[in-house]
Amino acid sequence: MEEDKLAFVEKIIKDVQNVLTKLSELYAFDVVPMDNNYQNKSPVLYLENCLGLESWCVKHVYMYCYSELMDKYCIKPNRKSRKIPFSCERLIKLLNVTLLLNPEINSLWNKRREMTLQSLLDRTGELHFARLVLSRKPKCNEAFSYRRWLLEPILQDNALSVEVIGSLVNDEIMICNLASDKSPNNYHSWNHRTWLLNRLKTMKSNFDLDAQFIKEYHLAEKWTSEHVSDFSCFHYYQFCIKNICSFSNESWRRLRSSLNIHLIKVLLNIIEPSLPKQLIIDESDTNYPEESLIKQLLAYTNKNCKCVVDFVKLFRKIEILFHSLVINDELVRFYKHHETLWYHRRFILHEIFLVMYEHFGLVRHNGSLIKKICTICNFDDLRQMQAKIVKYDSNHVYSSSFFKIVLSHEKTFIEERRSDGDNYADKHEKYLKYVEGLSNVI
Repeated sequence: MEEDKLAFVEKIIKDVQNVLTKLSELYAFDVVPMDNNYQNKSPVLYLENCLGLESWCVKHVYMYCYSELMDKYCIKPNRKSRKIPFSCERLIKLLNVTLLLNPEINSLWNKRREMTLQSLLDRTGELHFARLVLSRKPKCNEAFSYRRWLLEPILQDNALSVEVIGSLVNDEIMICNLASDKSPNNYHSWNHRTWLLNRLKTMKSNFDLDAQFIKEYHLAEKWTSEHVSDFSCFHYYQFCIKNICSFSNESWRRLRSSLNIHLIKVLLNIIEPSLPKQLIIDESDTNYPEESLIKQLLAYTNKNCKCVVDFVKLFRKIEILFHSLVINDELVRFYKHHETLWYHRRFILHEIFLVMYEHFGLVRHNGSLIKKICTICNFDDLRQMQAKIVKYDSNHVYSSSFFKIVLSHEKTFIEERRSDGDNYADKHEKYLKYVEGLSNVI
């Protein structure tokens, strides 16, 4: 009777491997709930490029494969045991079944790494296998880590064509989308996405990374508006915001043309009441006077540093941050009592304050504003001047029109949310006072 069970398990392993030979066509794998084998047939299911295994046999198959792997192929060096002949084909079958059922065993993924380095497994086929694992376990960090390990040597090839890189990027983005859709708050999928874009920045190729960042920015903006408690995506959204601020003029024009609104118009709706009447802004003009607006808003720059201020880059960062702030206003009003939205608001305001501090040559350290030492203009006399900060320097920040506009906007918003019963409004006010160090101005 025991021999019949073992033979049946071996048949299941064989059937699974037969389906996996069509790996490039497989789309998903899952365990199908079924208590008993009523029809007395193979529990391996294959339909429309999807592989399934009936649940009643999972425990028996998994324990059989796992035990053999540990006893024969994962023997510790100090373990006294007779040497067992190595069978590559057998090992691959056992690894496939075991990892499909329980992919969170790093030792088995390391075994696949060893076999890949020995050319016993193909990298392309392994990418397909990892995708199949993630179709059932979308939060499997080991599978994402394995994909990064497989992709690293591929992306190191500087001779890769733009088409090949584009195909790899599309595959990874598609897998991340599916994983995020299947499992909310999927940190691993968004982290994998971040790794991919950071890795592309180090490559020497003609791949249009800015266009990819524009796509990712729009996707993250849409995702966060539909999943207001998914902070993993908000973190990725913040990553995209920081990267698009360094766009070239051409890429920035593409970003602006891809938006349904005018960034300058969003900004002016908030700051225009505080601008001088003689300063007239043409909202349809693509070359609006960034330097004039910055000077009106901040009215002062660091006199010690000899570096040229890039007003265009500075203003673009303000534009995109205010656009995010307005979106956050709407989401917080519509989705009440969502802490993630308030955390994202903290990020936006922190970045806005950093813009001001950078403009005035200051940096916040241990809760206090101090002079920022410029690494480019680091002269001895400058170093002495930057040793300490006097009240005169901080007053430039707090008396600027831009700071007053931001602070007034936040005060009004906090009072509005507080009157609506949102307890996070009080916490947000405390954050501004004691973390951002604005207790003396709020």
